[in-house]
Amino acid sequence: MKNNMHKVLALKYRPKNFKELIAQNIMVETITNSIKIDKLPNAYLLTGIRGVGKTTTARLIAKALNCNKDFLKEENCNCNNCEEIANSKHLDVLEMDAASRTGIDDVRELIDSSKYNPTSAKYKIIILDEVHMLSKQAFNGLLKTLEEPPPHLKFIFATTEVKKIPVTIISRCQRFDLHRVPVQELVKNLKKISDIEKIKISNEALILIAKASEGSVRDSLSLLDRALISQNINKTEINDIFVRKMLGIADKSKILYLLKSIFQGEQKQSIEKLREMINEGIQPANFLNNLLEVIYFIQQKKSLGNFDSELSMSESEEEIINSISKDINITTLIVFWQFILKALDELSIVSNPILSLEMLVVRLLHLKDMPSYENLLDSLKQNNLSSYDENHNLTLELKKQKKNYK
Repeated sequence: MKNNMHKVLALKYRPKNFKELIAQNIMVETITNSIKIDKLPNAYLLTGIRGVGKTTTARLIAKALNCNKDFLKEENCNCNNCEEIANSKHLDVLEMDAASRTGIDDVRELIDSSKYNPTSAKYKIIILDEVHMLSKQAFNGLLKTLEEPPPHLKFIFATTEVKKIPVTIISRCQRFDLHRVPVQELVKNLKKISDIEKIKISNEALILIAKASEGSVRDSLSLLDRALISQNINKTEINDIFVRKMLGIADKSKILYLLKSIFQGEQKQSIEKLREMINEGIQPANFLNNLLEVIYFIQQKKSLGNFDSELSMSESEEEIINSISKDINITTLIVFWQFILKALDELSIVSNPILSLEMLVVRLLHLKDMPSYENLLDSLKQNNLSSYDENHNLTLELKKQKKNYK
């Protein structure tokens, strides 16, 4: 039987040093400077969305503090401490998932074990992932040790929900926010890995994967892994058409033509274009988010005269946006935005989300001709004035008739 040692790309290309961390330059500079001048905090708090490098950064800090050589100068240090930390086997670097060790008893056990000196490294380091999952009692149990830990002990906390962590804990840590990675940086990273792995994939497909990952490096590599399976079977280049089908994303040009039909009041054509995209396998939530993005681009073009499409807009699509923006007003775009957001909420209520999409198109078609707020006010003022004139004339006529009668 063949021994399959396949390793997912997210693990295979996990950063081995601070230079390999993507788009976190300010955080890296601050941490490395504090290590160089030996001004280390008692605890680090790493926050950010999933897949931007929190746990990886925690391991790199642990390596830098316990390296037998000079980790900050070594490209890929292979000393015993660095190797064991990378493989999660070091006795003095304890990695824990706070989601499974939430109680005060777990924290007491942790604090008791941390009193002892490290066995082989300079520092005993406790890495607590998803630290916001700890109970209130567990957080309280950490306070004293966190403020005045033994000289050999360092804490590194990682969390995706920093708001759930008590302020008393945050104030005892040095906080670092890991930012979402820009689409351009993700594309560059995916391109580099694709070249190393000899993956045949178009640049348009890489852009789609990068945008779908929403700033997460791990998500982008997981999606690339998913696309790679198809190439291994078919031996063909992965293109944007395949990635759209894989992710359930509609072609942006088709969304633009749909919007153009809506603005022109062509109900039958609009429904047909929507059903065509549904038959191609679009996901309702993805479709609505793409629709919001297009509305945003049209608004930018209308208001600012240009827009940043983050690598994802072709010249022909820009021309369609230009033509649409000339004939539409900002008020209509704002109302469209609100109704699309409402349709997103409806997806969790309606049993058949396709019905919500079709009804949204019908609603938008009728909204297109809705008068603006200013026009409604003018109309009301005119109606009130004409009504006043009629009543005034009638009153004068009655007074005249009453005088003649006398």
